[in-house]
Amino acid sequence: MAAEGISLAKKRKPHSVTFYALIASIGSAMSGYCGGVMSGAVLFIHEDLKINEAQQEILIGSLILVSIVGGLLAGLIADTIGRKKTLVVGAVTVIAGSSIMGLAPSYLVLFLGRLLTGIGYGFPIAVVPLYITEISPAASRGKLLSIPEIFLNSGILLGYVSSFCLAPLPVFINWRLMLGLGGVFGLLLACGALVIPESPRWLVWQDRIDEAYAILLSTSCDEQQANWRMSKIMGAADNHPVHTDAESAVGSESEFLSKDPVVLHGGGIEGTASTPLLHNTHVHQLEDAWSELLWPHPEVRRALIAALGLQFFQQASGIGSILYYLPSIFQRMHSKNTAGSLGATVTVGVFKTLFISVATYFLDRSGRRALLFISGLGMALSMATLATGFYLLDWISASEPTWSANLPSILALCSSCSFVAFFSMGWGPISTLLPSELFPLRLRAQGLSLTLASNRLLSGLVSLSFLSIMTALTPAVTFFVFAGICALSILFVYFVIPETKGKTLEEINT
Repeated sequence: MAAEGISLAKKRKPHSVTFYALIASIGSAMSGYCGGVMSGAVLFIHEDLKINEAQQEILIGSLILVSIVGGLLAGLIADTIGRKKTLVVGAVTVIAGSSIMGLAPSYLVLFLGRLLTGIGYGFPIAVVPLYITEISPAASRGKLLSIPEIFLNSGILLGYVSSFCLAPLPVFINWRLMLGLGGVFGLLLACGALVIPESPRWLVWQDRIDEAYAILLSTSCDEQQANWRMSKIMGAADNHPVHTDAESAVGSESEFLSKDPVVLHGGGIEGTASTPLLHNTHVHQLEDAWSELLWPHPEVRRALIAALGLQFFQQASGIGSILYYLPSIFQRMHSKNTAGSLGATVTVGVFKTLFISVATYFLDRSGRRALLFISGLGMALSMATLATGFYLLDWISASEPTWSANLPSILALCSSCSFVAFFSMGWGPISTLLPSELFPLRLRAQGLSLTLASNRLLSGLVSLSFLSIMTALTPAVTFFVFAGICALSILFVYFVIPETKGKTLEEINT
């Protein structure tokens, strides 16, 4: 029987978890498009609906702030109806919001559609990393969780491309098409959710053991691996370890798989003194997760400090100033070439997207902490270089040789590209990955919603106050402050952030 089990295990081809991650990450592309397209569309909305600057700022900023509501709702709904159905709810919300904006006859209707889209925007930001975290094997979780970041940035770039391609159309049509196309991403996500499985960890939590085990079998290399993953999940769901004869001997997946094969047979693990694995164990009812997050015990407090600290340093690093205000930064450099400023913005966006592949490759090889150290150091040096470029403005006059007069602008472009490159290889994707790993199952959805809310709030505050801060402190001082915050992030990682590479979620949470 054991030999037969070995043969079957070797022949099994696991369903591609990468495929499931790609389908779920359509939600991230949807969020990226909805955020990026407005930067171009608002120019034509201003011309068509005759809105003022304050109304333009509200249209751009409201998406980020109202996504907090979407993220918090997503955490509650994800624990109630499941992860994949929650993605469908977010997709339908974006379809409705995009349709309203595409047909809006007035600013008020456009704003209401934008608010509805913002709520849907927050759903995938919270649920996509949650879903991918819970369905991925430990060995490939980091790589798979970088996929949403790639899709998010690709969606932003598609928003820019959409604005550029549709701009020649009549003004009363072009911006409506730009915004309405966001619903296409929602439709793709809703259809894609029909073919991906539910999170096995959520199914175990709902006492749907057989369904969870079937999904683990389809996404594991063999029955051994599926049995090991199932025992870990059930142990976490019961809030105490679930021991089988195989598990009592070894604790890690690699050690477990190196032992003599065990084969699932009749609801148990076939071996020496088999203990049933797929027992109908009692799964604890839903606890008051928000109370536990607000008044946490030491283990949850450590996860909470790490998760919220990651969001603070990510947004306080100045990433929003680079992504949203780069044309203004070049204007402060006395650059009057609008086309050049826009071209520089596109260049920075391309760098940000391309360097996510570095994180994809190294996350499960070098680990989270190493990438955060390198990323933080590179970001600090890049911000210091950008600040130096502004400082040089006081010393370089227009009468100097061309290369010297253009030196500050060259430093600004190079430092901005290097900043987003280092950001994308560390602090960008890992700030989303780590919170999804650190919170225990019973708190994971709410914990991710809370970290999303803090991230969006900080992003909104930085975006709304950056120009005022730069005017009050001068650009050089502002970017030196950002450089200092990036340097402090290295100390935060050293003292607070644990290494999670290669560990299962249940091992991390014990």
